Formats: sequence, structure tokens, C-alpha cells
Amino acid sequence: MFDSIALAAVCDELTDKILHGRVQEIVQLDARSFGFEIYAQHARQYLFVTADAQDARVHLVAQKLRGSGEAPAAFLLLLRKYTEGAFVDAVAQLPHERVLKIQFDHAAEGVSTLVVETIGKYSNLILVDAGGSVIDALTRVPATINRARVVLPRHLYVAPPPQAKLAPDQINASDLARVLAQNRCAPLWQVLVKSIAGVSPLFAREVAFRVAARADAPSDASRAQDILAVLAQLSRASSETPRSWRGWQPTVAYEDNEPAAFAPYALTQFAEVHSFDSISAAIEAFYGAPDAYAAAKEPLRAALMDARDKLARKRDALAQSLPDAAEIERLKTSGEMILAYASQIEGGQEMLAAETEHGKLEIPLNPRLSAVENAQKYFQEYHRAKDAAARVPALLAAASVEVEYAEQMLNDLDLAENRAELDAATHAARAAGLIVTKTRAKAAPSEPRVFTSRDGFTILVGKNARQNEDITFRRAKPDDLWLHARNVAGAHIVIVRAGREASESAVREAAALAARYSQARGESRVEVIVAPRRNVHRARGGKTGMVTVRESRTVVVTR
Repeated sequence: MFDSIALAAVCDELTDKILHGRVQEIVQLDARSFGFEIYAQHARQYLFVTADAQDARVHLVAQKLRGSGEAPAAFLLLLRKYTEGAFVDAVAQLPHERVLKIQFDHAAEGVSTLVVETIGKYSNLILVDAGGSVIDALTRVPATINRARVVLPRHLYVAPPPQAKLAPDQINASDLARVLAQNRCAPLWQVLVKSIAGVSPLFAREVAFRVAARADAPSDASRAQDILAVLAQLSRASSETPRSWRGWQPTVAYEDNEPAAFAPYALTQFAEVHSFDSISAAIEAFYGAPDAYAAAKEPLRAALMDARDKLARKRDALAQSLPDAAEIERLKTSGEMILAYASQIEGGQEMLAAETEHGKLEIPLNPRLSAVENAQKYFQEYHRAKDAAARVPALLAAASVEVEYAEQMLNDLDLAENRAELDAATHAARAAGLIVTKTRAKAAPSEPRVFTSRDGFTILVGKNARQNEDITFRRAKPDDLWLHARNVAGAHIVIVRAGREASESAVREAAALAARYSQARGESRVEVIVAPRRNVHRARGGKTGMVTVRESRTVVVTR
């Protein structure tokens, strides 16, 4: 998604907004993400950089980024040494590549360059000195991993090898027609991705749609000139056009009310597209704001997962210790049959074949024990199993509740977007005995999210256990609709009917929110329970926000 064209637009925006600015602060959000506060043109700009393998990118964000307060990692210390207090001298992109270079001039340390490589699983952040040598990298790459491109301190920085493809700003109509003719059976977008440097699938599909009104249109050599014109129009950064004339049109496309794609050009291949003032705003709308508290969450998440795993092992052990009714009856019958056949059991006998009303039963015997002692042994096992059958189900149910609540706490932690919500998740987990932290004042109350459906229904979203309890049992009326992702921890969702019949489109939008704010948020298919609020009841013996539901229907959310 974050392709070379998007990076070109980001490069232009950074040049406009942070060039000659001064780096005032650097924080680390998680293991591979950093935030820079840069004062430029009488305003603070917040630069987000991540080398995450799934979502590597660089762009400005609207809100100040905060670190965890944990001991700084080695690469953060290095960035602070060479770039904090430095001025941004230059911002440049490697042609047609997802590699950005930000050059800094520091009064004490001199000139250095942060190389941001947003190339999927090979994404990296590399700090390079004025002579082109690597100072250090977020991920070091020795010769044993990549002999052709070593990324280690005191080695010269070598850029990723150029793609063996046609350069988009040098290709002509005859070259393109020849490539299209050689691949005439393939979809046009696949040919463009395979043949032209810097062309991503999204970009290629947009070209195909603009040329042939179909994103999956086949290759057609006769349209080479039209394709070139669209390529030039969309990939403005590949031309010699001055930045101020390029006219980027940042957009985000939506499908089923969810962001589906972003680009610095109009995405005409989608039915629903929203425009943004900057590519950074579009990217932030697509990914959501970077989690300013990601680093602060890590130790809490680790502690919660450890507690959850211990509880799950306890639950599983209880489940394994629960005998079934047939086993209990077998033990009782075995004792009775041994006594009934006692006169026929010989010393040292190891097996008794007894006839019961249900057929023949083979009963193992301890040859060192008498018939009466064998019977007593079976009766003792019978009483232990019977006691377990009476006692363990309640313990198992309680253990299952504990595991379910730990899962809810993990989901609450993931969804926390501000200090109040983070404190609420921490306080609830500590109160439940899942984690041990330093004593802290009771968490300030946080408010649930409020959305409005396209046809005007208010949708309430509880982002933690307390909010779930609040919107379900205090704010919702009996005839409001209640939704929740099936069989996973997640948010309670309420559609406020306000005297109207909830539309199916509002239900679909609310179901999408239930999937998004649940532990199944990454799944391609999520089942969501829909029920009148009157059918939702507090779970007996459950914790805050835990419920039982009767007479519900299911809506499937697909992505």
C-alpha cells in the first residue's frame, strides 16, 4: 500500500513542512517505530517513522507522539545523539524506490542521514555519517544473511539494488507496446507491475481502470500511448515537474465503511472515495493514528498474557480432571461386581469378566489384593470421581470466566487510545489480580466512542469492560440493538433506536465496528451477535461487562 508513489508525495510534503526545521524531541513508540518533534515554520510537526514489516511507512501525524518512559533502547539513544537539536538539511527519495533519506546537520556531531527503507519484511532504519558509512541500523544485516548488502557499523551504506524493470520516466510508447504484446494474455495491471519500476498493484489497477474502465482489463498494445499518458499523470514525482506544480490529490477509498486503500491521486476504481488535504492525513486516516502508548503497553501486555496463559493451564487441567458420568458408573459397577463375584475370584487373578445388565464388563484386578480390597479400591475411586463431578464444574466455570476476562483485558489494552483508557485497563487488570503494579490513584473515567450511521442512528462502542457495562446496562434502552463479536473478547456495541426501526445498513455498520473493536479485528470473516438489549443479561458469577445473550441472530462481517 505504501508504494513509491505515496512516498514521493510524502517526500514533497516533508520538504514543504520540515525542511530547515529543528529536531526538538525523539521518542520510541515500540520496537520498530519512532516519533520526531520538529519545529519548522513557527509550528511543531510530528514525524512518524516505522520499519514494521507489515506497515512500514513515514509521514506526519496530527498529534504529539509519546514514548513509554521505559529505559531508552540503543538505537533511540543513537538517534538522539546525532539528530536531536539538529536541523533538517534535505529530504530526498531514491528514484522509483520505497527509500527516503532525511539529512540532518548537528552542531556537535556534524552531518548525518537517516535512511528509511519501507520495503516490506526488509524494512529498516539506518543512520549514515557524512562519508556514507553506516553508524548503526535498527536491524543489522551481516554477510551471513546478505553477502551483497551488508548493513553494519563502519561499512559503506549500499542502497537496495535497483529493480530490473523499465524506468517510468524513460519508457516510450514502442517499448511499452512491445511489453504489452509479449504479455497479451495477462491482465494489464500485472504486466505493469512486472515491467515498470515503482509500480504497485494498486497503482497499476488505477492505470488500467482509467484506460479501459476496468481494473482487471487485459493487456492491449494498441493502448500503449494512452497508458503512458495516465502513467505520467499519476506518477508526477517521476517527472521533472516542480514540486509545487505536481498537484497531488490524496484520497482514501472505503468499502463497507472501512478504509480499503489510500493514494496521492484520485482512486477512481472505487465507488466511495474521500479527499484529504495532505498525503499524511490520508495515510493516518487509513492506518489510524499511531498508538502513542504502544511502548507503555508492552510490559502490561506481557504480564497480562502470562497471567492469561497460567489461567488457561489451570482451566485445562480442571477440564481434564472432570470424569464423565459413564466413568463414574463404571467405577461403581466394578466395585459391586467384584463383591458379587468375590467367592469366584482366585488369589493372584488379574481380570474379572462379569455379566451386567448392560453386557459383559471386564474389570482389571490387582493380583496382590483380596477381592474385598479390590472392591474397596474401586469404591474409593468412585467416591473421588463423584466428588470431582460435583465440585469441578463450578471450579471450571470460574476458571473459564477468569480466562475470558483476561482476554477482555488484553483487548481493552489494545484499544486504549489515551492515558485515561490505558489507566482504566491497567486499574481493571490490577483489581482482578491479573497484574501487579505500583499503587496508583483510581483511573479517571473514560468515555465510549460514539458513531453515527449513514442513515442517522447513533452507535455506541464500549472500548473496555467498564464502558461495556455502562453502555449496555445504563445507557441502552430495552428495545435498542446490542452487538458483539461471537466467541471473542471485544466491545459491546449499541444501536440507539430512539423510536425508529434500526435499518439493516445501520446493523451492518455496527457489526463492522463490533469486528473492528474485537480480538478478531484481523480476521477476514467475523460472526457478530445481534440481539435486542432486553435479551442481554449480566453473567451469573461473571465480572464487569460479562454477559449472557438469548434469542440472537448472527451477522457475518467479511473484509
